[in-house]
Amino acid sequence: MKAAVLEKPRSLRLLDVPKPVCKSDEVLIKVKACGICGSDIRYFNGENPWALHTLGKQVENPPNIILGHEFAGEVVDAGSEKFSCLIGKRVFAEPYNTCGVCEFCRTGKFNLCRDTRHIGHGAGWGQMDYFPGGMAEYCQLWGTHAYELPNNVSYEEAALLDPLAVSVHAVRMSGFTAPSDVLVIGAGAIGLCISQIAKVYGAARIFLTDVYDAPLSAASNVGVHYPINADNCDVNSFVLDKTRGRGVDIVFDTVGTQQSQTSALQLLACSGTLVNLVANNTKITHSLMDLSGERKIMGCANNNYDDVLTGIRLLEGELVNLKTMITHRYPLTDVNAGFDAMEQKAKTGAIKVMILP
Repeated sequence: MKAAVLEKPRSLRLLDVPKPVCKSDEVLIKVKACGICGSDIRYFNGENPWALHTLGKQVENPPNIILGHEFAGEVVDAGSEKFSCLIGKRVFAEPYNTCGVCEFCRTGKFNLCRDTRHIGHGAGWGQMDYFPGGMAEYCQLWGTHAYELPNNVSYEEAALLDPLAVSVHAVRMSGFTAPSDVLVIGAGAIGLCISQIAKVYGAARIFLTDVYDAPLSAASNVGVHYPINADNCDVNSFVLDKTRGRGVDIVFDTVGTQQSQTSALQLLACSGTLVNLVANNTKITHSLMDLSGERKIMGCANNNYDDVLTGIRLLEGELVNLKTMITHRYPLTDVNAGFDAMEQKAKTGAIKVMILP
């Protein structure tokens, strides 16, 4: 079968690799759509964002990772009778599986398990010739991790259940209560998803900032109250004016720079929460005065399995619009063009690029 293999940093090649054979706990998915995530760009450039988020350290990536963890498709085979009922079903692929026995797994915090196998990442598999991923004609998946799709949810929308679930998890972890005022820094896929979920959950006002017009236009299309181009507007003055000097209850930072952190803390209400969705090695300086009152800073990593179910219900009920984020589509044979479009989003206007095997 054809697959997009990351042989080493910045060397992504379309190769003929062996078609996976299902183990007893697996099904085989014929991939219909796979999104290029911002973390795929980081893997492409030699980083390991999963390890940074979950383990708190950089871990070198193995060679020959088939990239892609945002994918959906049709189940065409099963490794045992137990999962044969899934054959022919349209499914979303939840791309990570955990040990089930560590403290995190036993307390329902599967997203923090250190012993995780991750499709599209190369994490936790040991030695393999090719690490499985969704940017391929076929991909194996644990039968327990195939989520059947409602009829009104397309494969492309289903592929975006991964960032949607991450966003559901972030909103839940933030302690969101209606009617909160919310600021989202960065209008990528996660930022746009968080904004929509906050609106569904009853946010009073949603401020969403970026420096590119394309995602801000998409934000307007999904009902964000205040899409703000940070290059053309004094964000702090604007937000404080709209909130009568109070600030916002929650800031979601999807950018992770000194500037974004400083602005976030300046705009938090006295008991507000800053939720960081980025883990990198940037050195950030805070003053203890930035946490005066009862302001809080917290990290947020990955998602739990029930967040996927919530995402499916949001899609089925047409409460969120993911189609507006899909700006580019490429066949698997043009996967490098898709990565170029994402890396040059200032020029191409890319928000979410879909690879269609």
